[in-house]
Amino acid sequence: MVRVAEAERDAAARAVTVQQRLAIPNVTAQLGVRQLRVASGPAVVAGISVPLPLFDRNRGNISAARAELQGAEARAAAARLEAEAGTRAGLALVEAADARAAAAQRTLATAQEGYRLARVAYEAGKSPLIELLAARHNLGVARGVILDAAAARLDARANLARLQGLTITGEAVQ
Repeated sequence: MVRVAEAERDAAARAVTVQQRLAIPNVTAQLGVRQLRVASGPAVVAGISVPLPLFDRNRGNISAARAELQGAEARAAAARLEAEAGTRAGLALVEAADARAAAAQRTLATAQEGYRLARVAYEAGKSPLIELLAARHNLGVARGVILDAAAARLDARANLARLQGLTITGEAVQ
């Protein structure tokens, strides 16, 4: 997106140059041979043409090309700022996904320990089966949270790589 906007800006700059060159008058010279009836023989005819742009110096087209250049520069700056903002947001999402994954790991460790204690208490006859089943359910939920956090982490990293123009493995996109 940024490269496209910069290419459009370069094209608009070249269009300004073209319009400025069109304002320079073209001097033309002509040379020829002509047969005259009055004087029996050939005559050399020469002419020079110099247009005098007194009233129109292509100012309208030059102004239009400059306006297009200013618009292209503004679009390029906007695209650059948008890309920077997207990259910063992508970095923030990656950091948040990493923090979520770390919290999910701690949750899983807690759920595993809770299940282990509930199983020991049930086997010793100190707690009912419903508490063991609830601890087992909480362990399954914690494993699901781990998977969700890993998927969100992968999505955030893939989005950041896309914004940076890279593949998920870090290679440049051709």
